[in-house]
Amino acid sequence: MHLIIGDIETLTVSDFRVVPDDRQTMIETIGGVEVQDFGHIEDGDKISCTITLTDTAANTLYNYWHNRTFVNVADEKGNSYGNLRVVVKEYGYLGKFRKYYKIKLEFWRK
Repeated sequence: MHLIIGDIETLTVSDFRVVPDDRQTMIETIGGVEVQDFGHIEDGDKISCTITLTDTAANTLYNYWHNRTFVNVADEKGNSYGNLRVVVKEYGYLGKFRKYYKIKLEFWRK
């Protein structure tokens, strides 16, 4: 699977997941429970994944992150996620290959 992040395409992607911001909570009371439900807040959803990139693409991604550039993200299935903030969580070289990076990312809507 590959992602397109702004103007770059990943070599690989793994652990792609969407974590919805579902604001419901179960409150235990004496003799029962109550549910506090503020709904699904789409702006609070997070997308996370681990990607591999060439050093050139990694520099572009770094600029998105450093400059707080909002980008569009598309997956191979055709799902498109617009206007996302890039959050770099961790990065490093890919084994012995110093021109490739393994990067853990999150994307936020706001």
